[in-house]
Amino acid sequence: MDFITCTKKYRYSFPALTIFIAVLAVGSVSNIYAQTSENKPNFLVIVGDDFGYSDIGSFGSEISTPNLEALAKDGKILMDYHTAPTCSPARVSLLTGVDWHIGGIGTMFELIAPNQEGQPGYETYINDNVVTVAELLKDAGYDTLMSGKWHLSGHGYEPGTAPSARGFSNTFTLLQDGSNHFSSAQYIPGYPVTFMENGTKVDRPGNGTLFSNSLYTDKLLEYLKNIEPNNKPFFAYLAFQVAHSPFMAPSQELIDKYDKIYSEGWDKIRDQRFEKQKELGFWASNMTDPGRLPPNEQWDNLSDDQKAYAARVLAVHSAMIEDMDNNIGKVIQYLKDTGKYDNTFIMFTSDNASSEPFEMRLFKYASGVDLSHAEQFVAGINNSLPNLGTQTSDFNYGAWGSYVAVAPFSGFKTSFYEGGTRPPFVVKLPETSVPSSNNTTSNFITSFAYVTDITPTILELAGVSHPSTYQGHEVHPMMGKSLKPVLEGSAEITHAADESISGELFNFTTTRMGDWKAIGDGLTGQWELFNLANDLGENTDLSAEHPELLQKMIADYQQYAQEVGVVIPRGEAFAESAQHVFPDVTPDNTQTISLADMFAPGYFSLNETKSGPYIIN
Repeated sequence: MDFITCTKKYRYSFPALTIFIAVLAVGSVSNIYAQTSENKPNFLVIVGDDFGYSDIGSFGSEISTPNLEALAKDGKILMDYHTAPTCSPARVSLLTGVDWHIGGIGTMFELIAPNQEGQPGYETYINDNVVTVAELLKDAGYDTLMSGKWHLSGHGYEPGTAPSARGFSNTFTLLQDGSNHFSSAQYIPGYPVTFMENGTKVDRPGNGTLFSNSLYTDKLLEYLKNIEPNNKPFFAYLAFQVAHSPFMAPSQELIDKYDKIYSEGWDKIRDQRFEKQKELGFWASNMTDPGRLPPNEQWDNLSDDQKAYAARVLAVHSAMIEDMDNNIGKVIQYLKDTGKYDNTFIMFTSDNASSEPFEMRLFKYASGVDLSHAEQFVAGINNSLPNLGTQTSDFNYGAWGSYVAVAPFSGFKTSFYEGGTRPPFVVKLPETSVPSSNNTTSNFITSFAYVTDITPTILELAGVSHPSTYQGHEVHPMMGKSLKPVLEGSAEITHAADESISGELFNFTTTRMGDWKAIGDGLTGQWELFNLANDLGENTDLSAEHPELLQKMIADYQQYAQEVGVVIPRGEAFAESAQHVFPDVTPDNTQTISLADMFAPGYFSLNETKSGPYIIN
């Protein structure tokens, strides 16, 4: 395939074409680095886990996040950033600039269907079709550091897929999707928990005492201090477990603080977040609540016990977010103390938007887990109301909790509705990239941005090109575009209004084109069409009014699916999982809470099915 054909087929962009040409001239990226090393910016990429759009203060939240708010004031807020609807697919695209099907996470290992196993792009771990931003920056002379959640090594540890094998020179990581926030204990029976440091499996530091936010922050600070004598630029990736299930917090005092706030009810909190967003300038001051699907039961209709439980769950969720912000503040203060803050690119976002739309009692056990182990796990859980948030509890919220987190949108994690794919995003540019005169007066960027745009942006800022081959094998071209022109104010948009950007996960599909968005349900074959400029809540399906537009967007999706190799999930096991994982997003599917299995004892019931044991109601 020639260069021009490749760029057209994969919508490939070279965000730093002059750098690319220079590389051809001098023969290597490292030579370019040597010529301009004193001007190289540092990079601090901070990724939260399962944050709803309004879960930080600069996006309207009541949660105290002063460090992220200060970062937003020093930089930019991306109002329309989108990502994949779950963890690992988003992470592989963020770190490579390539669609998750190409990078090996066509689906998550937790939900892979039998017919997808062994298919190209469905390895469930990062493959050699892609090269990471860390690998390229390390080759260009950067110190590359990582601390936190990885989730790109499949079910357990796949050799050659740990961060230390994919470009990070100093790494401490949780390989899987999650664990107890205080320890190395599992949060779902049969799901392994593996910690690694620099390619070696290790015991978790502070096991049983140190909360995950502090664990990862302390490790990153240790690495930053260790590389000071190198006098080289750095790329640091800080990937928190917060606010992923299970919900826990480092102190009861912090939980109590928010318990009082949420006792006012989820209706009022969602309204307050929306009003705050209008005050901040997100939406027009006369805009009315766009409405949310699925709707929640009205707070006043809940029993006193249900209100107390819901308030406490939301309080724990907020407490762990505030603690994460405190830890981010430690890293930023270190950068300021060492004189590195000004020339460091710092961004914060989330892998996907909001938490699982199903409660912990509906989580599927790992295949083949021993029932006696599951029973022992359940016996150690204490979800009594006073114990919620401690390391012996094990809970989250379902779709009813995302009602608050995703304000003012619809949907939740696992869905392509805005509530599942539109997380908060704040970014501060390095001083070497800030124009001397910037005509923009607002720190809001309203244009669409996508998860595959992150790596192209970092590479352009670093002056590093993306190769066609890496370590002897071909790698896929980047599919995103650099956000640098938009961030610097020299351009208004990154993606043209007629450019289609598609995605697929779990047989749910989407295509975005300007303000238009199509969402398909592969289980039913139905597509919906929304205009986000007029319908943020995705409540009004316009497919009947614009059939030709919808057909074009469906055709664009089908071309995308063919190019990236989508394999539609089939089989009874996948269908059974889907019953719990993907709640309907419809007006008549009101989301509420049940206390029947929430409090210990009896939080879980064990049942045998053809696919193995499940945690079900």
